[in-house]
Amino acid sequence: MSLRIAAQAVFRREITLFARRKSDWANPLMFFLIVTSIFPFAVGSESERLRLIGIGVLFVGALLAAMLALPRLFDEDAKDGSLEHLLTSPEPLAVLILARVAAISLALALPLALATPAFALFYALPSEVAGILALTVVLAVPTLILIGAIASALLVAARGGAILTAVLVLPLTIPTLIFGAGAALKVLSGESPAAELALQVAYFLFALALCPLAAAAALRISTD
Repeated sequence: MSLRIAAQAVFRREITLFARRKSDWANPLMFFLIVTSIFPFAVGSESERLRLIGIGVLFVGALLAAMLALPRLFDEDAKDGSLEHLLTSPEPLAVLILARVAAISLALALPLALATPAFALFYALPSEVAGILALTVVLAVPTLILIGAIASALLVAARGGAILTAVLVLPLTIPTLIFGAGAALKVLSGESPAAELALQVAYFLFALALCPLAAAAALRISTD
């Protein structure tokens, strides 16, 4: 019972902070808008060309926007001293990290997924393709945050940690990028995206099972 209460407290705290500090979710959305809106000016207004690049641009833009939240996983706690309370909690550290990841993923994935169909209009993408893109973004963002938790834990309070985190995380997000964009491409070509969606869900479940434990171990190592 106490474990559930502790996890709920961490989750509510993160959601409350996101609600109070609007820049935490507004900045990723603004970044997403800038990235997705600038490409059509560079490649022209031909519908077929825009459709070909649109899926990749939208998906990569959503992942890069979500990466802006990675430094707040542990860096702020390290600066204000609250990280020590997290490390000395009697509850399993992996569960507390998972609660924090869940809150951040919810606060980022939903706005990005809701914005994706609107931004898909820039690329003349059909509504069914925009819908599957929104679904894959909902799966991809938590996967990225889970993987990013390990890198953030390893580099907590490190100088230049944000850049190093990106270097570590981006290669590991390639599978979810391939599966998510592949699902949308299948829909665009009139085929079933079931296989790609299944692979993306499997990769998310793999990250869900492994990353909180690895992040907890990395956090203890980096703060020793």
